[in-house]
Amino acid sequence: MSELRPLLSDAAPLRPLLQQRPFGILSDIDGTLSAIAPRPEEAYVPDSVRELLAKLSEAGVRIGLITGRPLAEAQRRVGLETAAYAGNHGLEMAFDSKAESAPGAAKYFGQAQAVIAYFEKLPLPGVRIENKGPIVALHYRQSPDPDASRKAILAAVAATPPAGAFRLHEGKKIVELRPPLPVSKGTAAETMVRRLGLRSVIALGDDMTDVDMFEAVGRLRDEGRIQGARIAVEAAETPQAVFAAADYRVEGVEGVERLLVSLLKELA
Repeated sequence: MSELRPLLSDAAPLRPLLQQRPFGILSDIDGTLSAIAPRPEEAYVPDSVRELLAKLSEAGVRIGLITGRPLAEAQRRVGLETAAYAGNHGLEMAFDSKAESAPGAAKYFGQAQAVIAYFEKLPLPGVRIENKGPIVALHYRQSPDPDASRKAILAAVAATPPAGAFRLHEGKKIVELRPPLPVSKGTAAETMVRRLGLRSVIALGDDMTDVDMFEAVGRLRDEGRIQGARIAVEAAETPQAVFAAADYRVEGVEGVERLLVSLLKELA
């Protein structure tokens, strides 16, 4: 399905959006601004991308970063103080560096610890358990048999009583247990559009959770509240659903960087 989405080699098709101010960029981080790494802690945002975001912010672009990483970690890894952030898929947000949590999220911290304690007793070879506060993430990218590890994770979730309090979500070589709250990258995107006062926006993403963000931008566009474009970041593991929800595509993280360069030139 990716071939049905026009490939953006520069920002020229986005000029109508740039004429509507305030203009904003809503972006995922891992797989979009930074390459996917074997282990999450090994991923980093290149200095060149960080500098481009800073220059775009100086040019008046309002930046919103929406990620599955915990809020503090996202802020530390990107280091752009002028950006708004949504961490843990919108369970945590920060505007003007002031952090806030989604209502009802706090009670899931303890329940997540109970799930982790249970999982740590199970034979899950090749699986890394990550404590993300109210979210439990199980990574199997480094497993010698990813398909077998995924099946073992799903079986463990089904057999773990404390896990029943969470909702299961899957992404690129990851299974997450998240609180059953009406929060997603989509709700985070809507909040950012409202709080940043955006009239036009481009959204960038590469994984299933970014579909929620794309759908939110599309809904706001259909309602006439903003002008917007959804841009899929194409890679070997990008799910087809991401392309289906997008308007355009770019080729990998390198394509995102080229697009940011072109956006900066258009705004000069």
